[in-house]
Amino acid sequence: MFLSCTSIALTLAFTPFTALGGDCPDGQVADCTDSDCIDDFYIGDGFCDGVDQADGANLCCYENDGGDCDDKQCPDDPGGGGADCSSAIELVDGAVDFDNTDATVELDLTGVCDLGQFGDDILYKSIWFRWTCSESGNYIASTCNQATYDTRLAIFENNCQFSNLVGCLDDTPGCNGFTQRISFTAEAGNDYYLCVGAYASFYVGTGTLTVEPAVRSLQRVVPWPSDLGAPEDTIYELWETAGASSTWEGCRAEAEAAGDQLTSISSAEENAVVTFTAGGLESGICAFGLYQDRTDSGYSEPLGGWKFTDGTPLTYTNWNGGEPNNAGGIEDYGQLTGGGGWNDNTNDSTENWAGYVVKRPGSPLRYTWETSEGGNGNDYEGFALPVAMTQPEAIAYAEARGGHLVTITSEAESQMLLAEIIPNLYATDGIAIGLVQQPGPGEPFAGWGWVTGEPLKYTNWRAGEPNDAGGEDYGQIYDDGSWNDALGSNILNAVIIEYEVASPCPADFNGDGEVGGADLTELLAAWGTSGSPQDLDGDGTVGGADLTLILATWGSCF
Repeated sequence: MFLSCTSIALTLAFTPFTALGGDCPDGQVADCTDSDCIDDFYIGDGFCDGVDQADGANLCCYENDGGDCDDKQCPDDPGGGGADCSSAIELVDGAVDFDNTDATVELDLTGVCDLGQFGDDILYKSIWFRWTCSESGNYIASTCNQATYDTRLAIFENNCQFSNLVGCLDDTPGCNGFTQRISFTAEAGNDYYLCVGAYASFYVGTGTLTVEPAVRSLQRVVPWPSDLGAPEDTIYELWETAGASSTWEGCRAEAEAAGDQLTSISSAEENAVVTFTAGGLESGICAFGLYQDRTDSGYSEPLGGWKFTDGTPLTYTNWNGGEPNNAGGIEDYGQLTGGGGWNDNTNDSTENWAGYVVKRPGSPLRYTWETSEGGNGNDYEGFALPVAMTQPEAIAYAEARGGHLVTITSEAESQMLLAEIIPNLYATDGIAIGLVQQPGPGEPFAGWGWVTGEPLKYTNWRAGEPNDAGGEDYGQIYDDGSWNDALGSNILNAVIIEYEVASPCPADFNGDGEVGGADLTELLAAWGTSGSPQDLDGDGTVGGADLTLILATWGSCF
């Protein structure tokens, strides 16, 4: 016979605990999960103990907790309470569209799952979906950036009983419109019920729910070239862990499985670069390659036995004040904290080890804009800056590297940068280009030109720019390709450098692939001038020698 919470409470008033505890002695009661005898002080203590206690007790509140649970947590059936998801829609191929306009179902998780700091714990205007796992592993259920209204999400395993709740969430950092993504581990063959609800009953709209295998995701790439102080050209990468919150050891295993090593740190300069790289993690804590080897001959608490996974000697440290402290006796793993400080932490996934930094030898990525693709044949290099740099410093730095800050002379070149360079910068603004303004009248539009001397024929100013706020004389680009005028003293986030490749056809002034009448017209128009591309022999003046050269190369460039 099964007893409801109410009937249990009444029975306990007249029956010794041994009646519930089977063969347990007085003062103890059987733990319904494994039949061990445990102290009976959990009964009637005012807490719903349907979770593991410090001594291992789990009273399964619906059966044995003496009236401490409410009706939702402790119903009249042994299912643990739950919801009706019999009308769940099949989620196939990992995605399904939804529209909650006519939805009326509410999923009340009050006392069951905390949806976050805002609002209540109810999923309004809910829709249920069922997804069957075909391969065990980590997955991500998501409405992130995929819904037109403020959604909420909950996941159950096998059925919709509250005891089988996998997780719930209201908002996820980085997801627009208060949408979310939940990482969870799924078993092959099991059904998972996903409830998409709204923050409030008046939120309606459409969206797409996806369930996809969790893979680690690259959040930031920061090259540290040797000409900016690195011992050798080095690439640092910030990876967000696959699936649910990991452990430090999980981060290490994931990195090494991909052929990477968690980063070591050997100087204050490198620590600044690694800290800048780790700053791309939106939530959770970040691992690096420091750990405490308790088998090391120099091991002692809290400072002995620390080393790097890649074998780099520990010659530099930057512990936060009071760290390491081995709190709880098990803090053996290196965590990067804000401001560049280090902390020792546990290997527990509840700490939310959400990301890690790796490093390897490497230089900034170059892209060649091939003439066969309508380009100019030049090389382009863009990267996030690991050190503080102003725009005048960036102009000099680009020249020292053998190039110049990029000049954007056409819509086609702008689109190429948007497709091939800007996505690799991991910056939304503060990106330096080679556009400068000479002081003089006509602010804010007059006097702009390229660092190479090329005329400003193409522009892509953002609305309201340039505005010369505070005396802004340097051009920068946003991640959408639009331009802004900025102060030269501002610290940059990234640079784009262009490297001129010698043209096989320097007399092809209009870039149409051949030397012809149009190019001759440009040369004659520039006759007697200096500093123009039509000065083919480089003597400082466009003249007869240049005319001879253009006639000698007449025809196709290929």
